[in-house]
Amino acid sequence: MRWLAAAALLFSLNGAHAAVGKISDPNPSQLIKRAEDQILGKTFRGKLQMKIQRPDSEREMEILSWTEGTGKALVKITAPAKDQGTGNLRTGLDLWQYLPKVERLIKIPPSLMLQSWMGSDFTNDDLVRSSSTFRDYTHEFVGFEQVNGVKAAKIICRPKPNAPVVWGKLEMWIEPKRAVTVQQDFYSESGELLKRMSGSNIKSFGSHTIASRMEMKTIKKNTTTVIEYLDAHYDENIEDGVFNQNFLKNSISQP
Repeated sequence: MRWLAAAALLFSLNGAHAAVGKISDPNPSQLIKRAEDQILGKTFRGKLQMKIQRPDSEREMEILSWTEGTGKALVKITAPAKDQGTGNLRTGLDLWQYLPKVERLIKIPPSLMLQSWMGSDFTNDDLVRSSSTFRDYTHEFVGFEQVNGVKAAKIICRPKPNAPVVWGKLEMWIEPKRAVTVQQDFYSESGELLKRMSGSNIKSFGSHTIASRMEMKTIKKNTTTVIEYLDAHYDENIEDGVFNQNFLKNSISQP
């Protein structure tokens, strides 16, 4: 009887142990949503530095950025002088680019969302965030891995049917406690790894904690672009009139 009682106790403990392990596994969709909310917020305005690194050259730009949820975004270059005033505006599914040298406003079709933004390794889609990983993909948690010195949950994201996305698959590594994305891999529809974004230098801006340094690498070309958040303000009211074509063409004020 004592042996049976001990066996039953051991079985119940093992069962409880397994249950705890299962409960500790993150819900991948909830984690993706938290990570997306961290980087986007209800609103965002900030100053970023972009460094485009090539084997024989490097150039820098300073950028002002405003976003409101996943529906509105505006980015504008303030330096260097030769690029000053160039910017992009997205409202809903419409994306526009303004070229101040020729005073032209160009509508960019959805087919060019994967086009390089200003010769960098980031695309138009990356800069104006037209897609949502939470909304447009399914999510599968596959385990924990060490990435950039951080224990992160690996999640595979596959496009939902008819979703307006440009990638065949995404793999994401998210630090679960703070919901910070530390790595993201971008695949073509044929399954080829095209790009890898690594996040580091984790910082808090108000109630939002993000990787303030993001390095995007294009695998085949072996080229890299780094974006660093110099200043960031979340969840504040954004002035009326920011997300329109007049502001895109005329304003270069600091956020």
